[in-house]
Amino acid sequence: MNQGNESLTTTQPIDYIHTVHEALKHRDQEISHTYLMGVSGEAFRFFYNRTDPEVGMNTFFHNPLRATCRTLGYSFEVSFDDTYEAASERLEENMRDGKPTLLPFDDSCPFLTKNDAAETLICQNGYRYEIQTADLHRKWQPSGGFLELGPHGYYQFVIGEREREPKERDAALGTLRVARKLAETRRKINGCAIGLAAYDELITHLSGLLSRRRKLTEHNVSKVMKWSGQPLTQVVDARTAAVGYLQIIREHFEDEELEHLDKAIAEYQKVVGLLKALQRVLPSSEARETSTADETPKVRLGLIGLWRHSNQGAQTPKAAMKQFKPRCRRAIKLLHKAVVAETAAVSELRKVVRRSEKMEM
Repeated sequence: MNQGNESLTTTQPIDYIHTVHEALKHRDQEISHTYLMGVSGEAFRFFYNRTDPEVGMNTFFHNPLRATCRTLGYSFEVSFDDTYEAASERLEENMRDGKPTLLPFDDSCPFLTKNDAAETLICQNGYRYEIQTADLHRKWQPSGGFLELGPHGYYQFVIGEREREPKERDAALGTLRVARKLAETRRKINGCAIGLAAYDELITHLSGLLSRRRKLTEHNVSKVMKWSGQPLTQVVDARTAAVGYLQIIREHFEDEELEHLDKAIAEYQKVVGLLKALQRVLPSSEARETSTADETPKVRLGLIGLWRHSNQGAQTPKAAMKQFKPRCRRAIKLLHKAVVAETAAVSELRKVVRRSEKMEM
């Protein structure tokens, strides 16, 4: 990959799979981002905690970096040092050896390589940007694990060589099993419900806001608005990737397996459409434009400017609050439909796996 032609930017998306994609591309190993979203399990994730609607974005059932490397046959190492000095020496050694090394920054997860300019490093995380070595200590803070629990210290995730070429059909079946597990598990992590239970948790949360016994407050509404920003976008992107991943692996299945897989794809496509509709219904604390084929573009401007047309005046807080409950009811209906569609999709994935197991007996 010719890095010299890439533009530098300070934009640093929090996207671990984007980083893996870039790290593999750096080593001239091109694997699509959609495929990586699938094999990591990220395409099938959804976590929700009603007390902290944003925490689900960074809550994990398993380490997606480990899952990706194992599925693709790459060796890997999760390194830990209790001091910055030891960790930076290890990082220097990894970069000298040409090993893509991912670091958990506070706002991103880039992999680092050496730069021609003195006292600077190159970070890549979907984007390529420079960082001063003097700033590395500030960005790379000690934590209690890297996408999993661990002792407090400095972490690095090193992607090694590809030690084996996994059978693509086996890898696909393994991913379908993970997808089912992520949908059907009833346990909680960091107070977050997972998969189908997360939908139930969200529906219960929204239903509680409609209760006549409780006064609807701006604080309660603001929680929903936070979730309908980046967290909801993350779920939409994940299910979009799920559709793309399942379409990629179609070639490894046939006959009855393929019939069930195609039904699962159709159901996930319904989920994507319903979640996008949910984005248009729920107010968000993030300003962004959305549009549909038959709708004038609208801007999400927060509680005071709740879902207004650009040619209308700002609403009063009271008027904005009055609009929330009807939108909440519409959101609940959409979520119930999404649960039905996703439940059906998971059922079809289960049938694919069962049919394949019978064929192998």
